[in-house]
Amino acid sequence: MGSKMWSGRLVARRSKMVRRRATAIACMAIGVACLPGCSADSSGTSASEISSRTPQSDCGAEAQAAYEKAVEAPKFDLPPAFDASDVKGKTFAYVGIITNSIIQEKFDAFAEGLKSVGAKAIYFDGKGRPDVITQAIESAIAQNVSAIIGDGIDAAALAGSAVAHANAANIPVINMNAGDPGSSLPDGIAANVAPGAFKTGVLQADYLLAKTDCKMNALSVFTSSAKLLADQNTAFKKEVERLCPKDCTVTEVDFDAATYPTSMTPQMQSALQRDPSINAIALGDVTAPYIPTAVQSVNSEAIMIGAQGDALVDALKGAGVAADVVWPPTEVLGYYGADAVMRAALDQPLTVETPLRLVDASNWGTDPSIAAQFPGSENLPDGFKKVWGVQ
Repeated sequence: MGSKMWSGRLVARRSKMVRRRATAIACMAIGVACLPGCSADSSGTSASEISSRTPQSDCGAEAQAAYEKAVEAPKFDLPPAFDASDVKGKTFAYVGIITNSIIQEKFDAFAEGLKSVGAKAIYFDGKGRPDVITQAIESAIAQNVSAIIGDGIDAAALAGSAVAHANAANIPVINMNAGDPGSSLPDGIAANVAPGAFKTGVLQADYLLAKTDCKMNALSVFTSSAKLLADQNTAFKKEVERLCPKDCTVTEVDFDAATYPTSMTPQMQSALQRDPSINAIALGDVTAPYIPTAVQSVNSEAIMIGAQGDALVDALKGAGVAADVVWPPTEVLGYYGADAVMRAALDQPLTVETPLRLVDASNWGTDPSIAAQFPGSENLPDGFKKVWGVQ
């Protein structure tokens, strides 16, 4: 099936929905209390001081001009309207790579969206294992679902045989948060719904280049087992090579997704001890509680930028990242997923790049909720229902 690229815009206002971290991560919050907007990173430098640094070099100025385009709250259009009455009574499957509070919130919104058109959602926990993910997809096929979406799963890579069986049964499979939407779709995948991983990596590079004035010796922290983070790392390196090929360096830190809660901090400590001149770190927020611990323990002055938004709560308290490339609220992503499976079931698959926003002490305010960074996101569920013709 073909797919179309769509980058939406969302009208600006405010919501109170807060993205919660995975249970294993939530208990790891660190740091000392600080006034919001004046938080200090692990080196003692305040986030506001970092955000106000003005580069002097041409390279730094170009990097700052590039990332500043992503500082304002995005505005997104809804996708084209279609008649959702044709999916009334149908069942759709949602396969999460694991079960945690974030995925649960996305699924709840996904199910709510489908319920509004008279359709049903069923959930499968992939438990982070390819064999379980494969079994989940096979079970969904046996239950004669109309489409399957995998959250955090490159289904074609992790469960290729099950995807092939779904296709043979005329059941489309959608990737969600699995690789950059601008990449070619894997075989057997009808569409992809995800934030721009390449754009995220570029923004992280631009921010760190500007704040170090292109005197950057950076660590790029990712896991090759998650395509979204691998794509982010690839884009980060390419942007550094483009703007600062001679004076800047990037060292990759590929962490083990299965053991990172215990292995991440010592792995980062070793990297920082091997090279005390490291002054910048790009990371995904799943590692945010562990990396600041390592930075603080070796008295590093590295500037950290996250991606996803889960590090924002600690940042406002004065611990961790100086900036973050934030994803939309979980409810928003759930509705995007519901829209995607219905379109795919009607043979109208649509690849969607969800919005991003770069925040630091200059614009993140005092509200730690992700929704506060995407004003107007509370209106999106009603907007989708109008798109589907049920409101």
